[in-house]
Amino acid sequence: MRFRLPHPARVLAALGLTAGSLVSAATVPAAADVIEPFGLRYAASLYGDFTTIGNTVVGCPDAPAGPAARCAAATSGRGPDGEDTFVTRRIDAAGTGSTAFGSSTGHVRIPVGARVAYARLSWGGNDGTYRGQGGAPLKRCAPSGADAGRSPGDPTTTAPVLRVGSGAAVPVSLDSVVADPADTAGPHYYTGESDVTAAFAGVSGTDARVAVGNVWAPSGKGCVAGWSLTVVHAFPGPDPVKAPGRRDVRLYGGHVLQRPASPATTITVDGLHRAPGTVRAGVTAYGGDRSTQGDRFLVNGRTVLAPRTGDTGNFFSGENDGALSPRLAHNLSVDAKAFDVPAGVVEPGATTADLAFTTDGDPYVPTGLALSVPVPDLEIPRTATPKRESAPPAPTRTATPKPKSVLPAPTRTDPVPAREEPEPDPKNPSPKPSAPRGVPASAPPSPEAPVAPATAPSSPQPPAAPAPGPQGDRHAGSMAETGSNGERLWLLGALAVALAATGLVAKAAMRGRRD
Repeated sequence: MRFRLPHPARVLAALGLTAGSLVSAATVPAAADVIEPFGLRYAASLYGDFTTIGNTVVGCPDAPAGPAARCAAATSGRGPDGEDTFVTRRIDAAGTGSTAFGSSTGHVRIPVGARVAYARLSWGGNDGTYRGQGGAPLKRCAPSGADAGRSPGDPTTTAPVLRVGSGAAVPVSLDSVVADPADTAGPHYYTGESDVTAAFAGVSGTDARVAVGNVWAPSGKGCVAGWSLTVVHAFPGPDPVKAPGRRDVRLYGGHVLQRPASPATTITVDGLHRAPGTVRAGVTAYGGDRSTQGDRFLVNGRTVLAPRTGDTGNFFSGENDGALSPRLAHNLSVDAKAFDVPAGVVEPGATTADLAFTTDGDPYVPTGLALSVPVPDLEIPRTATPKRESAPPAPTRTATPKPKSVLPAPTRTDPVPAREEPEPDPKNPSPKPSAPRGVPASAPPSPEAPVAPATAPSSPQPPAAPAPGPQGDRHAGSMAETGSNGERLWLLGALAVALAATGLVAKAAMRGRRD
């Protein structure tokens, strides 16, 4: 659980937070607050995408009749009135049975064949306090009007409940809850976040109805409160229609008081590998007013048009996706919506994208951000089995007699054990090679013994010493070589020994015949 209640550093350039069009910038001290810097909440590369939905938990007044009628027109998208005109009240649209807290419903579509990989709930609104001109603390959401009614307890310690489908409504964890410091000028807000993935266990391929209740909310002039839910769905592999390629999905959360004429709050998303396809984004923000211009959302410095109206200067106007009850064009509280980023804003091959909240008129509180970018599909099919190739046959070496060389034989430096040589044959004065390696010198191989095949030595062999005894032609080449030549000479030596032995046998036979 993370609470950010101490006064944070002032990181944006100064200008006062106003309450809609009713308070000028000169009525509050110059400041722009980052209460909780935007940080990464979730990132994954998957065959799927995200959906952002949301709803308000406050509604129009029942009376008097005139303001009630005007409010009904405003929430249907007609008329000039904004949220600061009306005294809003808490509603129990989800049927949780308590009017002390707010509740409402929505629905999120999970494509057939996909599962929920991640889900994050956000909630918040006014906390019912206001710091007016001269630093006077007020129990209001706007600079005028009566004191606001408050839900029981404290907004930073009250956990909403979430119901998915026909399941039971269960309290969510307070992963992050932040509130504006008491000395912040203008209206004060609180926001909370929670990882609610477990609530969607087993949910796949359906239009899931969700209900969010027990949301701490004030009632009074200009008071706002609501929730948003961002759900990431994933297929087990490529789907030719719904998920033909991978997407990089990132979710961010924070709490910023975006004041008029203050510098933009920019979130830089890096590490992207943008492939061809549609880039999508989603936002959550509280306090955007349909009747007040100046608020914008930018990607790489270019203004994104409002998804429903196409407006270039009123992006945050109380629009939400996926609302069921109530279902309003302007919900008086929260923007919770997803949309396509115009083509060409994030070019294929891009590795970064700058997403920015800015305003020069309507103040609002951005708290959630999502980005989905197509990326190269490097997936290796799970059914593919690498082919095992058999080891190639060992190369066959052919022993070829080495021609005589005119070079002198190299001299060995290591001692060579003495070997007994056969008695020289006067009729055959040819030189007699030394015994091959591994064969005892005292026991030359039998004529019937097969010659061992040549194999590649693991390391170069030292040159063999010349055999003792008669050497024949003094210009004869050496039988000592290294590497492959040494192997050939090894065979030649063995062959010579065998032939010498055969000659001895023949000689003995001839002697016996003479005898």
